[in-house]
Amino acid sequence: MDSHLPISGNLEELDVASILMLMNHQALDGKLKISTETYNKTVWLENGCIIFAQSSLLEDSLGSFLLRRRIIDADGFKKSSAHMEKKNIRRGRALLELGLISAGQLWEEVSAHLRAIVFSLFALQTGTYDIAAKPKSETENIVLNMPVPETILEGIRQISDPSFIESRFKENMLLFPAGRQNYFPTLLKPYESHVLSLVREATPLAEITARSELLGFDTLKIVYGLLKIGLLCDRPQPSRQPTPNPANYVPTTFTSFEDTLTYYNGKFEYIYRVLSKEIGPVAQSILLDAITAIMESLPACFHNLEITADGRIDAQSTLKSIWYENFEEHSNEFLRGLEEILYAEIYAVKRHLGKEHEKTILQWIREPGN
Repeated sequence: MDSHLPISGNLEELDVASILMLMNHQALDGKLKISTETYNKTVWLENGCIIFAQSSLLEDSLGSFLLRRRIIDADGFKKSSAHMEKKNIRRGRALLELGLISAGQLWEEVSAHLRAIVFSLFALQTGTYDIAAKPKSETENIVLNMPVPETILEGIRQISDPSFIESRFKENMLLFPAGRQNYFPTLLKPYESHVLSLVREATPLAEITARSELLGFDTLKIVYGLLKIGLLCDRPQPSRQPTPNPANYVPTTFTSFEDTLTYYNGKFEYIYRVLSKEIGPVAQSILLDAITAIMESLPACFHNLEITADGRIDAQSTLKSIWYENFEEHSNEFLRGLEEILYAEIYAVKRHLGKEHEKTILQWIREPGN
């Protein structure tokens, strides 16, 4: 997915929570750099998790962080600074060599320090962002392993600026449940689940804050977090009319996710050829739009899918998220998703080319060997 990089923009158009969730959806590994007039902060993402963070601010240095937490005192700070300069080593190593912290404290405090830098980004309203690939030569020994959705929720929980939260909402805003209500069920605190339960189809935001057991600011903050991780939406979810004559031949001899995807990719490529022959290069965009329209109803492994130049589903974009799953336990769900995509593409052909082309595709699909 590094072919998408670099990406840059303005925080007034896209806030940090949205950027992180988009990177997560698109499986973008790399560095997210946030720049303001006075500092730069960088977050590293890898395999859907935040693993490291850096800041140019002196107050964000490990030494200043440990001073604020009273892990070291001013004398320890001064001694470790001199030791760092003398031996050209980092603060943590200097503190260890001086016996001012233990190995356990080093790991615990550095992890807390990195989290604090990450969480400080969520309330920013101005600045720019740049997403770039992480150089392979850059490695760290003490790293985080925070999945992006959990990071977003915790970062938003720590926001204390009412003006930022209020600015995230439009007047007379309506909220809708998302299609994947159980996508992150274990991440929510009980009071957050309470706010989520208040949302029905087209629920006014004012009604949610009025019915909530929490204060207005806390309720809005939770709603903002639920919107960012995709448990709530600010518009109705798209629906698709069923294909009148869906393909009904589904083989049962698959032995792996790879075999299953290969089988269906043969069908997707044929549909693409039919569509592109009639309307040209825009065929790929039409098929992608058809899949996007049903994305909320698809299993999570398809949420980052990409379509190749020949109309097939890119294997890496889909199989990357399920390589550890047991095929026998999850094959039915995987098949269901592929069937949904197949029906969506056939329906797209019918809308753009008519019933005769739909009939041609269905006949080809039903032929033995296809």
